[in-house]
Amino acid sequence: MTALALPVLAVAFLLSMYFRSYFGVVGPALSADLSLSPEEFGWLASAFFASFSILQIPVGLSFDRWGVRGPMAAMMMIGAAGSGIIALSPGYWVAITGQSLIGIGCAPIFMGVLYYLGRSNAPEKAGRLSAIVSAVGSTGALLSAAPLTWFVDAFGWRPACWLAAAAMAVCASAVALALGPTPTSVDGSVPDRRRWSIMPLLYLVPVCFTLSLGGTFRNAWATPYVMSLFGPDAAVGTMLTAVSVVGIVTGFILPVLLVRASGRSIVISTYAAGLICAILLACAPGISFLWACIGLSVLYAMGNVHPLVMTEAQTLIPPPKRGLALGALNTLVFLGVSAASAAYGEIAGLSLSVLTTYRLIFAVTGTALAIAVVCYIMFRGRGSLFRTDRRQPGS
Repeated sequence: MTALALPVLAVAFLLSMYFRSYFGVVGPALSADLSLSPEEFGWLASAFFASFSILQIPVGLSFDRWGVRGPMAAMMMIGAAGSGIIALSPGYWVAITGQSLIGIGCAPIFMGVLYYLGRSNAPEKAGRLSAIVSAVGSTGALLSAAPLTWFVDAFGWRPACWLAAAAMAVCASAVALALGPTPTSVDGSVPDRRRWSIMPLLYLVPVCFTLSLGGTFRNAWATPYVMSLFGPDAAVGTMLTAVSVVGIVTGFILPVLLVRASGRSIVISTYAAGLICAILLACAPGISFLWACIGLSVLYAMGNVHPLVMTEAQTLIPPPKRGLALGALNTLVFLGVSAASAAYGEIAGLSLSVLTTYRLIFAVTGTALAIAVVCYIMFRGRGSLFRTDRRQPGS
């Protein structure tokens, strides 16, 4: 691992977090300029996560085939082009093309961090380094809050997209130059070639699908929600900043909690807190601006347990299959965000009252979280990690 690899990976993840969240600020202004309907806004917000999720398995396979450096740098350049296309977009279809390309550019980054550090370091050190990259990179969500709001207000959303495109292109070049070849393994051990079963991972499917569901609000729906119920003068930028800060602070607290509690207990507690907030918001979405900020902050902070869920999954996956299996689980994470944003857009287009619309949106969110946490608690460990292969070695 080269000396520059860790800071370059951290900046790449920062940009990925920025692009996951930036549409919450740029989206409403873009939607107003392009005269988009609520349904089009929902699909546009989901386009990033759709292309992001679809590519997780191909990204994992490409890492197995060529290592991290080449695929990651090339796809990040595509993402830079996508941000430029957004800046030039005259209408819905060009904008959704740009969003899809940005999703392609960000698709290899999180997987690349885990894959590269995991192949270059022993598991304990890889976990610590991944936590550092994740904590630093999470500040990208903060950049896409108040600073981006100020920039968009001062210069417009198109220059903001051009600036992000330039940053992505520079970082892609840095990835190509700074990352060394991806090692085959840390210790050179012989791979375990027993036939592997997917069954032990099925209990994680609902969890992964809902893992970043709270991020759907931070990334796109928080601004329409707050402005619809609390007025156009509501401090949206301040709220998004507060939500991002809570996400960053809880991300730094997580390693401390892991010293005192198991990863599973933290995941369950986090889901319980998110479920309570979703239920309360469903009952009274317009009760107060402060409560809206608290509820959205908790839902957004749920995404911090993503590495814990993936770490748990890796204990059930033999090394030769980890790229493929982690890619599949990550596909579900971001497919869930995409599906949620599109579903919220469809709900918003039902011609219901504003209050009823957001009651229904938060009720759907709470139902999904409840199903996920019940499956996570009840069904862990069902099935066998390896299928029995009747053929003996050498037969």
